Amino acid sequence: MEGQIHLPDTLEELRALERQAEREWWWLHGALNAVAQMLAERAGGSPVSFREMQEQAREVDRRRVEIAVRIAQLQGSC
Repeated sequence: MEGQIHLPDTLEELRALERQAEREWWWLHGALNAVAQMLAERAGGSPVSFREMQEQAREVDRRRVEIAVRIAQLQGSC
C-alpha cells in the first residue's frame, strides 16, 4: 500500500481531497460488507479478496485521518 501522502497547503484543496477519500472509504466499506456477506453465505470461499479490500479500506481511512489533521492544523493557524 501507499506510504504517507503529500498533503496540499490550502483548505480548499484539502477539503476536496477529504471528500474524495470519504467517497473511496464509503465505497470500500460497502464492498467489504458485500464480500463478507458472500463469503459467509458460501462455504469454502477464499478470504484473499476480502483481506485485500480490508487493507485498502484501512489505507483510505488513514488518509482520511491525515487530511482531517492537516485541516485542523491549517484552521488553527488562521
